[in-house]
Amino acid sequence: MRDRESEGQHITANQGWASIHATLDRSHSSMYMAGWNSIMLLWGAIVAVGYISMYAIGTWATDFAAEYPWYPGPLWFGLGIPGMIGSSVIGYRAGKRNATGPSATVAGLRVFGFWMAVVAAAFVIPAASGLWSAEFDPVAIAGIGVGVVALGYVLFGILHHPAIALVGLGIATSFYLPTHFAGDVAPVLSAVLIVAVVAAAWAWTRKSSAA
Repeated sequence: MRDRESEGQHITANQGWASIHATLDRSHSSMYMAGWNSIMLLWGAIVAVGYISMYAIGTWATDFAAEYPWYPGPLWFGLGIPGMIGSSVIGYRAGKRNATGPSATVAGLRVFGFWMAVVAAAFVIPAASGLWSAEFDPVAIAGIGVGVVALGYVLFGILHHPAIALVGLGIATSFYLPTHFAGDVAPVLSAVLIVAVVAAAWAWTRKSSAA
């Protein structure tokens, strides 16, 4: 009887190594994804506020929009600063709960650097393309910015979690479809759809982590 029980509890060397590697992969992933669902909600809200503000200005403050056609630049920059600060605070606190030590610090710095590079690219690429000029086109600039951010989500998701890649695709779809087919209400519709995408992803990840 004891022999049978011991045989049932016996773990081979390969199984032991597989279990160790699986545990290490989960720990590695948790460090790089610390707080990502809350950060995602934060940026979803920021994007929604930005698009609704652009719609409101373009609809009810047409004189201001005509006199200062470059207003989306300062608007998004002003929204981006609290977003970056909030993301850093959320990621730092979540990372401290998951792990401590040099590995967690390095992971946090890498994630921060990745997303700062994405945000910088969203501004630099339109500038390098000549869009920040007298012929200012806020729709084209927003299209490039959203495309860069969505690509960042897709790349980060490929590396760490498929759900993040799906969020990136959802954000891109939520912007480009209304922009091409919804006319003047496109900013509001994009804002609503983006919030719906990130809220659905947040609810799904919460449910998955609780299961």
